[in-house]
Amino acid sequence: MRTRPAYSLCNPHRVQTATWRFPLAVGFERSRTSRIVTLSILGVLATGAAGCFGYIVGLFAMWATAGRDADPSALSVSFVLAAMLALVAAVGAGLAIAFVSRAGAWLEGTFLTVRNLTTRTVNLALARSVTLRAISDTQAAVPSDGGVVLTGVAVRTPLLTVVAGGTTVRLRLRSRDGTLLPPAQMLVLADALAVARCPAAAEAVAWLRTMAADPRTLLL
Repeated sequence: MRTRPAYSLCNPHRVQTATWRFPLAVGFERSRTSRIVTLSILGVLATGAAGCFGYIVGLFAMWATAGRDADPSALSVSFVLAAMLALVAAVGAGLAIAFVSRAGAWLEGTFLTVRNLTTRTVNLALARSVTLRAISDTQAAVPSDGGVVLTGVAVRTPLLTVVAGGTTVRLRLRSRDGTLLPPAQMLVLADALAVARCPAAAEAVAWLRTMAADPRTLLL
């Protein structure tokens, strides 16, 4: 397993080696496979549709400027436009699939990593700023068949923001499926954050432990 130098929870200036990774359930935990399959199918359809649309638009543009007696070589414009729009659709679908596949977070000692399309890591022992607030999300339900249904119900999602050095990490304490972070994981996160000595860190730790004991509080 990959190792990363981490700061001791007892002494943030003493370097030790962290050889464990503790995953946090903040990604698409239950619906990842179904979402990837759905996005793949929609991506193929969107790519084909975008290509056809671009080709038709290119034909109309050619006929509008040169009439039906236009040089056949001008058809290359339609093919280029079709290829460009198909590429845009394919890239968009690829980014959506990558986001679903990669979304997640984990702890390695005092290092917190959050991964979406990009990956950011901060050392909680060196945090300059810590804030914990609630944001509004739309609840998603995941039936037994693995599908995803938006219920339209707004829920409060705790958002932890940590600034260390020149890096800012934002961690949603609710999975992308709508499930609040399990109490055991909140307690591990609180213990890791307890080494921070910046303003509001102690308050965030207290809130994490309170929510682990009673999720109904949710920063209210």
